[in-house]
Amino acid sequence: MRRALVLLLIVSSIPLTGCDSLQKKHDNPVMVAAPRRVDPVETAETEETETKYADNSAEKLKEDDGSDIEQVRMTLANRAAQKNPWEDWKDDTAIFNSQVAATVNGAPILNGEVLDKYAGYLISVREQLQKVAKDPKMLKPGQPLPTPEDYAKHREQLIQGSIAVHIQRKLLVERLKAGLKPDQVKAMNSHIDELFEKEIQRLKQELKVSNKTELELELNKKGTTLQNVKDNFANDRLSQECIGVKSEKADKIDRPEMLAYYQAHEDKFQVVAKVKWQQIQVSITPEVNKKAARKTLDQAVSELNEGVPFEKVARKYSDGPNAKEGGTFDWMEAGNLADTKLEKKLFSMPLNKLSDVHEGPNYLCVVRVTDREEAGRKPFREVQEEVHGILELEMNRKRSKKFMRELFTSAVIETQYSLPQFVPEEE
Repeated sequence: MRRALVLLLIVSSIPLTGCDSLQKKHDNPVMVAAPRRVDPVETAETEETETKYADNSAEKLKEDDGSDIEQVRMTLANRAAQKNPWEDWKDDTAIFNSQVAATVNGAPILNGEVLDKYAGYLISVREQLQKVAKDPKMLKPGQPLPTPEDYAKHREQLIQGSIAVHIQRKLLVERLKAGLKPDQVKAMNSHIDELFEKEIQRLKQELKVSNKTELELELNKKGTTLQNVKDNFANDRLSQECIGVKSEKADKIDRPEMLAYYQAHEDKFQVVAKVKWQQIQVSITPEVNKKAARKTLDQAVSELNEGVPFEKVARKYSDGPNAKEGGTFDWMEAGNLADTKLEKKLFSMPLNKLSDVHEGPNYLCVVRVTDREEAGRKPFREVQEEVHGILELEMNRKRSKKFMRELFTSAVIETQYSLPQFVPEEE
């Protein structure tokens, strides 16, 4: 357990980037887990003796020597005498990635497929662990040297956390392919190739390369390949396509159903009062007293009355926060203005009329309200498209859930990793 904690401390300092930036993330429309078919891997650690020693070593050394400095000296000396656990380690990434993490109806999911988006991250983790093991001074007293076993356990934990998503995706892809004729499969693959060419252009820009050879080299540095990126891209697209093609067709959403939803969810369509306005402000300062400020503001009002555009006058005379923008303020909800008297005026005065001179805490101003919305509920005609979208999304969720339930309950899934029980309830 102590060693696991040390690994966590070291790993947590490394950004979890992997190769996520290399692929567009497509959230699965349904995230459900499969029934467990094989006993899970045991991940609990039982290093009780080492944990007990790590917890008590500092106190024991202090009692024996009475010196924190001596404690550190002895700890460093002991570590220096230890053999670096990474000296004989050989990179097993290729072998490990070629092993099967799970099978879905006989179709394998390899470790490498699951870990591909974490490839760059795992390289960083491994290099950091090796660096610390080589230079034990980086550890605090009592912390053990990180080992290849720590790295292997972390790699297994990443698979454990991601395997359910890959099982679901494999189910969808295999289901889609099973219903296609050879010529349809060929057409589908051609379509994926066209889409991936656009993805290649995006990757080139992201990684600042000009051709596929340079792109491949950059991907290799991150622990992946262009083919791996393409495979993951294709599987994401195909799994989404399967949901749309194979699940039941959605029922038509009619007006009475939308109206019923609107009436039952009043809070969802409530709006607070808000206002748009323009302001010409002249501040009262030690250099500009109230009389001088009023004289300047009167000159501005005079020009407004002569027909000079508000924005032009504001830029000329105003020293308010939005003077450069012509004194224009965008939508502001009620309760957000520090000058409550001015806010009250903004929510009560007529539209497009210039106000009287308002005296604020340290300024004088005139304002003009250009638009205003009162508090209340949006009328149904304004939100019916939004209501339709909400109902359609919920309907698709139910269809997808039903389809996934049928897939999982008829699937044969084998894996050494633990999976939450798949118990989708009927709705």
